[in-house]
Formats: sequence, C-alpha cells, structure tokens
Amino acid sequence: MRPLLFLPALFLAAPALAANMATCLLDKLPGTQNDVAAQAVFQVCSAEHPGGIQAVPQGDGRGMLGFKSGPECTAKKAGDTRSTRAAELIGVACRRLYDEDGPWNQYKAKP
Repeated sequence: MRPLLFLPALFLAAPALAANMATCLLDKLPGTQNDVAAQAVFQVCSAEHPGGIQAVPQGDGRGMLGFKSGPECTAKKAGDTRSTRAAELIGVACRRLYDEDGPWNQYKAKP
C-alpha cells in the first residue's frame, strides 16, 4: 500500500508539458524582463509546437478553469512583465485561448 502514496508525488515532480503554443507562452513568458529572453521563449515554444499559434483553436481555453476573456488573461499574466515583446506575445496567447470565436469565421477557409 505504501507505493501508492508516492504515486501522486511523482506526478507533481514531473515537469508539465504545455498542451499547445499558447499555453507554452503563458507558462514561460510572465515576468520576462527583456525582449531577448522573450524571443528565446518564443523560439523554444515554436520548436515544441511546430503548428504555432495558428494551430490553437480560437477560444480553446474558454469553459475551463481560467479567464473569462483575452483582456482579463492579458491583464493578469502580463501585469508584472517588463518586456514589451513578452507582453505582446502573452496578449496574443490570451486572445487565442479566451476570446470567443466571432461571426467572421464564416469567411475562413474550411480545413
């Protein structure tokens, strides 16, 4: 019975892998102090998620425990971030995850 007690600890100790480009950016960018570091984070997330931000379905974070909108997410996540580039990328990720899919989608190409 004792080994089962350690099972949850293994999951907590394992590094969390971001599900997509947007979550990768939101995991790594908040608090970034300069644009060089922000660009490095962007490159790391791009390498981990080759589809980029375009591969993240619009509104993918809605309905989950999180934010009600992209601006709410951006205000919270980018508030203590000194890098302008990092704050912009946080905004892009937040809008992709938490803003609604709009009526303009009828004009998008269907996959």
